[in-house]
Amino acid sequence: MNLQIPTNSKRLLMVYIVIFLWIFFASLMYFNINDINNFKSLSIYFVSLTGFIMSYIWGESFRKSGKTTMFKMEYSSKREKLTYIIITLWTIVGIFSIIKPLPLVNISTYFGALTPFVGSYIIGETYNKSDK
Repeated sequence: MNLQIPTNSKRLLMVYIVIFLWIFFASLMYFNINDINNFKSLSIYFVSLTGFIMSYIWGESFRKSGKTTMFKMEYSSKREKLTYIIITLWTIVGIFSIIKPLPLVNISTYFGALTPFVGSYIIGETYNKSDK
């Protein structure tokens, strides 16, 4: 099986990244299960990322940005940059919370509370692109 990294489809690339993170976090959790965190709390943590990813994929489906992906050395859209910033923060905090251990359910609530703000910005950028 020859699995190519999709550089021409931002949506598919995003799905691949989330699946990779899902596998990575499951592996990390397997070796760090404790009284605070388990696979149930990890699944709740992933739900906190869902709103960001859904709004980005919907926005990219509704109106393609016309710019290249961030992984090419060219310009990318504001929606994409913001989404990858959130994913990076989410990943760093998640890794720290599993290793430390800190309650993932509490951190899930924190990221879930951010979802309406970032999601509405991404949807707003889709409907009415702001100036540079």
